[in-house]
Amino acid sequence: MNDPASDLVTWTRGRYWAAFFIALIGQVLLIYALSEHRPARVRQVGSSPVHHVVLETPAGAAITELLNLGDPTLFALPGWRGFSGSAWLRPPRLAYQSMDWPGPARWLTPNVRELGATFSEFVRTNTVAHTLFADKPAPRLSPVNPPAIPLPTRSFVRVEGELARRELCSSVEIPPVPHTDLLTNTVVQVGVNRSGLVLCRAVLSGSGSKAADQQAHDLAKTIRFNPLGLANPDQPHSLTWGRLVFQWHTVEPPANVPAPNPPL
Repeated sequence: MNDPASDLVTWTRGRYWAAFFIALIGQVLLIYALSEHRPARVRQVGSSPVHHVVLETPAGAAITELLNLGDPTLFALPGWRGFSGSAWLRPPRLAYQSMDWPGPARWLTPNVRELGATFSEFVRTNTVAHTLFADKPAPRLSPVNPPAIPLPTRSFVRVEGELARRELCSSVEIPPVPHTDLLTNTVVQVGVNRSGLVLCRAVLSGSGSKAADQQAHDLAKTIRFNPLGLANPDQPHSLTWGRLVFQWHTVEPPANVPAPNPPL
């Protein structure tokens, strides 16, 4: 039997290129045979749009209506070209008809003699007299009733500090001080034992009169306080400290007695 592979025709490279060129030449001849050999005609260009600039559109023209339709503010804002232009932006002209005067013309002729007569009469009947300052009434003063301030009529003493918790055995009579001026308070610091006796005393601030300060220093020795019980046997001699404030009431010194020393 014959081999089937031996029956196949073997194509070489030359045969492939020959078949390619034959097919190419056949296609070129086919295109040339089917194409039109008449010369090409130039195509006519159609009409192109033309733009015109319109400064003022005539009333009633077709272009005016087209511009009005393309206006974006036609129905948004009032304008001359909108529907509101004929309503209130173009009011009709008012027709005024004057009243005709049937009589003859009467011209107002001024009288020269009467010029200034009204002003002269006003000046004559409206004379103003000069007003003096003394003629003005005095202002009314509202009554002022100050509260009554009680003035001291005698000298007295006031206890301050820790000693204010202890009571005095009896009231202390302090005589007034002869002086030509007011005096401030005399403050005396004292130490009182449990029996109520003043053992220590010293003037802390003076009144401005040496005689009054010396009198306060002497009176502090004579003041007695209520005794205390022996609550603490370990400190039988403990002192209670405090201040005696002497408020002076001054009187006018006698004429034959020299005035006290001036304030320090």
